[in-house]
Amino acid sequence: MTRADQRSVADRPARIAPTVTWIVKDGQVRTESASPLLLEEAISAARPYRQGVQYQNRLNRHSRHFMATQKAHVWCESALEADALLTLEFEGRIARIAAQPMLIEFSDGRKHIPDFFAELKNGDQIVYDVKPADRMAGGVNEQFELTAVVCSQIGWRHAVLNETPVAKLRNLQLLRAARHRQYHPPPHDLERLRDAFVDGRCFQDGATMVNLRHPYLAAAHVRHLIWHHHLSADLDVPLSTETFLRWIRKESQCDCGA
Repeated sequence: MTRADQRSVADRPARIAPTVTWIVKDGQVRTESASPLLLEEAISAARPYRQGVQYQNRLNRHSRHFMATQKAHVWCESALEADALLTLEFEGRIARIAAQPMLIEFSDGRKHIPDFFAELKNGDQIVYDVKPADRMAGGVNEQFELTAVVCSQIGWRHAVLNETPVAKLRNLQLLRAARHRQYHPPPHDLERLRDAFVDGRCFQDGATMVNLRHPYLAAAHVRHLIWHHHLSADLDVPLSTETFLRWIRKESQCDCGA
């Protein structure tokens, strides 16, 4: 190696190991190297690492989404993030989720704050980035690829969430109010609903069979059972009284806790 080459190598910035920084419940800031040791940390309970300022005429809308599974509100930086949380909650795999949970500093000095970190019911830990499909450009893709590499070093999964299809999103917005425990049918009605839909039947016919005088009361129970995957429905088309439903769930215990 020539003297000029030696100087060139010496002038290059030293590469450091990627790090993860998060804020624990008591407000303490923690920074650790990206390693499997982070699997033991309660990052799904972390405070938001940042919260943007909301102001008049800002294009993205800040809000809080109530996650019934953890009985707490989760902060959202945009309407797209709120839609993503609604979809994730419906899928029913999340035990706990935190918003803007950490700062990842890559080995080249670049930084990234993912949108969500979740611990799944099966024990997996996953980092979510939320981005509109039409903004998945070169720089964004590169950042997400770097994030995925760091996640793999730790043992986390990484996923990018785009828009939920419009029909499915509207259906979830319709069903969300009935996801809570108070809409779970009492044992006698649950048995009747199971019998009504075990071979498949349209929404309105099943609700009427269960409560002839007040089918709208049974309809609330039906929406609850669709949300918690007792009943199957094609959510890629708008729900209606004619939607075909079928009983599919074997376990008696509902995810709502009833």
